[in-house]
Amino acid sequence: MSENKMNANIVNIGLPSYEGDEPYIFVSYSHVDSVMVREVLQRIDREKFRFWYDDTMEIGEDFRQELQDKVQRCHAFLLFVSPASMQSKYCGMEIITAFKHNKRIYPVYLDDNTEIPGALKLILENLQHVKGGSIQKDTRYLDKLIASLPPETMRSLQIDTDVLLRCKDGSNRLTVPDGVRVIGAGAFKNCEKLEKLDVGNTTEIMMAEACRGCKRLEGFVLPKNVRSVGESAFRDCTSLRFVIVENEEIELGERAFENCAALQDVQLADGISEIYGGVFNSCKSLESIRLPRELTVLGESSFADCVSLKKIDIPRSVTKIDDMVFNGCIALERVDMKDKITKIGKYAFKDCKSLKKIFLPRSVNFIGVGPFRGCTNLVEIEVDPKSRYFKAVDNVLFNKNKSVLYAFPPQMPQSSYAIPDSVTVVSAWAFCDCRNLEEVIIPDSVTEIGEGAFYQCESLHCVVIPDSVDKIDDTAFRGCSNLERVEIPDSVLDFGWGIFNGCDKIHVICSDSSAAARYCDKKNIPHSDK
Repeated sequence: MSENKMNANIVNIGLPSYEGDEPYIFVSYSHVDSVMVREVLQRIDREKFRFWYDDTMEIGEDFRQELQDKVQRCHAFLLFVSPASMQSKYCGMEIITAFKHNKRIYPVYLDDNTEIPGALKLILENLQHVKGGSIQKDTRYLDKLIASLPPETMRSLQIDTDVLLRCKDGSNRLTVPDGVRVIGAGAFKNCEKLEKLDVGNTTEIMMAEACRGCKRLEGFVLPKNVRSVGESAFRDCTSLRFVIVENEEIELGERAFENCAALQDVQLADGISEIYGGVFNSCKSLESIRLPRELTVLGESSFADCVSLKKIDIPRSVTKIDDMVFNGCIALERVDMKDKITKIGKYAFKDCKSLKKIFLPRSVNFIGVGPFRGCTNLVEIEVDPKSRYFKAVDNVLFNKNKSVLYAFPPQMPQSSYAIPDSVTVVSAWAFCDCRNLEEVIIPDSVTEIGEGAFYQCESLHCVVIPDSVDKIDDTAFRGCSNLERVEIPDSVLDFGWGIFNGCDKIHVICSDSSAAARYCDKKNIPHSDK
């Protein structure tokens, strides 16, 4: 090739050549081929890969050493094969250095008829390659090359002004640069290679699902500059072992750490006043946590299904335990509640199967449906005698005037229990899982039997419903597998669904013209008038 023609083919590639310590691609090429090389590198640059190439045409021993150093430090070796590059002593040296240091070589053949020198043939002849001459005709060849390049060599962070928009899954360690104020929604979502992330000194907001699904992320520090963490920000980070939250006024969004199955150590700033719904839901390795000193609200399901949680000391500042906060905490043995709590939400301690004793402070003025449903080992319920709203009589929980029976501990030993004649409502799930009960006497003061009231009372064999009752709610006697006889008066007009599901031995005594008889006929339940 004449010198004039050679110079005409040399152009300034004009793309950033990476300088730094992160993984990069070394580009080996002859400057004679710079027009076609630039076309390929422009696409690689658009795909956010880091690469180093020489466009200086320097010579000398010092430059040769620099090239060798660059090859040794690279994570991939992109080789443009052409007659000119195969005749270049620099390209030959680069190829041999890459081979010697076990670098993965990605050949792109710019000329299909290129003759490979004998010294390089053993290195190149068995490598999969891309036909560069076909790239202009069919971009699928270039797509194939891009897809095969190692992801750790990608420039990970896409930033627009002060918002970090997206991280392409590449590096295992990242630091958010200064100047970023917002980490956008889903910015690091499913970056499964990411093991450590430093949000830096200027980040204030992490939006929804910012780090969701970062399955190798091992720990996280939310520094004082972070004041807001969005919904599900760290959800499904299944290797996350510790979390440190330093901002006293931070807002942790709902389900922020849900399903962080390895999470064991949580350090929350004392000034945090509210833990939102589901924040630590299904953190299955969490055995204990020191709650913030100024906490006022435990949000819905905030610790649900934390199956290793053994004890919880609720700070004196807390006023509300919301619905299902400790639902499914099967290892929970001790709960210490202080005198400012006013509300215990529905199913607050549902399925806390290791809980044997509970004490309700006098400040509690509201208890939701079935707070102790599924607490199969509960044997003792105590209420502060100074309470104006509730009382416990022989460990059975009532409202203050005993018109509502809230809960009968499942592990109470007695086989027979007479409901006091002050009771008008047997609350939902009041006797559920009371497997020792064989007989319950219901007085004629009772007007309503709530949902699941006698659910899975497996030893119960006979029940007489008084004619004061007009409603039997859903699943009231479901799972009472030994229930043989139920007397239902004509007064009962409202029947919920599944009342006697699983009661395979049941026979209902009711008048032939009653609503109970029609219900039994519809459900194929045996019945008679005596």
